[in-house]
Amino acid sequence: MNDALQLLQQVASQLQQEGKTPSLALFRARLAGRIAPQQLFAAYQHWRNNPVYAEMATTPSLPPDKPQPDQAQHDDINHRLQRIEAKLDLLLNKLER
Repeated sequence: MNDALQLLQQVASQLQQEGKTPSLALFRARLAGRIAPQQLFAAYQHWRNNPVYAEMATTPSLPPDKPQPDQAQHDDINHRLQRIEAKLDLLLNKLER
């Protein structure tokens, strides 16, 4: 149970850093296959009554010197995504016929 609680606290810290409110659904999604559902629910109930975030959890963080993607990379990714979506739309239209 202690390991499950520690995992929950780590995930809660990660979710908080991402600006999300920890919930059972988010915990299930993040910890699927790592904790049995019964253990997850028991740990969640314990955590919900005694929430602990970064103080006890040790979460790896990104190195501060990691370069941020520039606008050109964003534009390239958006262009590729648009091409993929167009191809997907074409395939879906062909499947509907």
